Amino acid sequence: MREFDNGSGQWTSSRRNVAVGLERSILVKARDLMWDWTIFVNPFPDPITLTEEARRCWRDARSELGFPDFGDATLPSIEQVRYP
Repeated sequence: MREFDNGSGQWTSSRRNVAVGLERSILVKARDLMWDWTIFVNPFPDPITLTEEARRCWRDARSELGFPDFGDATLPSIEQVRYP
């Protein structure tokens, strides 16, 4: 089923991200940092490097936005990705 992605204004077949508030702000900043790293530093990282970089981008986004102590995820986000 296709869903409308509010962030980019495009249709997507993937699950919609429902992050809101501070978590959404951090997510958008981390996404921008990840794009910059992928485009300008390493466009084809191995899985371990990619995971480490995703964690670094999330941490850097929290710091740059002034929320270094913000939790990694809110309860609704944890529920969204929890495996039964």
